[in-house]
Amino acid sequence: MVMTVPINEIVYEKYAPMVKRIAAQYANRYRMVDVEDVRQELWLWFASHPNKTNEWLQKDVKDADPLFARSLRNAAHDYCVKEKANVEGYNAEDNFWYTKDFIKLMLPATLSDDWKRVEVFASEVKGSKSPAESGDWMAYSADIKKAYKYALSDKEKALVLMFYANDVDADTLHKELGEERPSAKATQMAANRAINKMVNYLGGFAPRKDNDYEIKDEDEKEIHDDED
Repeated sequence: MVMTVPINEIVYEKYAPMVKRIAAQYANRYRMVDVEDVRQELWLWFASHPNKTNEWLQKDVKDADPLFARSLRNAAHDYCVKEKANVEGYNAEDNFWYTKDFIKLMLPATLSDDWKRVEVFASEVKGSKSPAESGDWMAYSADIKKAYKYALSDKEKALVLMFYANDVDADTLHKELGEERPSAKATQMAANRAINKMVNYLGGFAPRKDNDYEIKDEDEKEIHDDED
């Protein structure tokens, strides 16, 4: 049972617009879910996370708002995924979520159009299973290739191909594709953001268990970090 505390007026007045906006975003994405139910779920997040709420309220708005937004998106995402499963008659735990690390590992074989490399890669991954538990690594590869083709601009494709598929180092990547970016690190981050776009195209990041303690930035930033 989730323990909750009352939501005070300060929290309500300050974050009602954010709750309304995020609930609308997810209700639009998951049409089988009622927007009022999503709003209720987001207010429940505040009520069940008093420690995190109080700590973040002590921060400057520019620091606090992104933290609240990320956690609220995570709560909305988790709720909508489960409701979709209930409506469509399957177990939400059967969902398969593409991760950035998995996509990065698959890119060299996938973008080379060498199916033998995909088979070799699959054979080297212990306990590997496909989204449908079928071991169909060709399906993995086809999904990733589709995301690469349709989710990215030509410039982003070049970054991903060189950095993740062809294993070009960050300095060389910056020299060839850095354009106006100030450093090799900035160019590498642009390649990383392109992978984020691929993840979102393939269904988004998996909802995370959200306890009532402050999430470190490196853990939190992967949750829908393409928004806001």
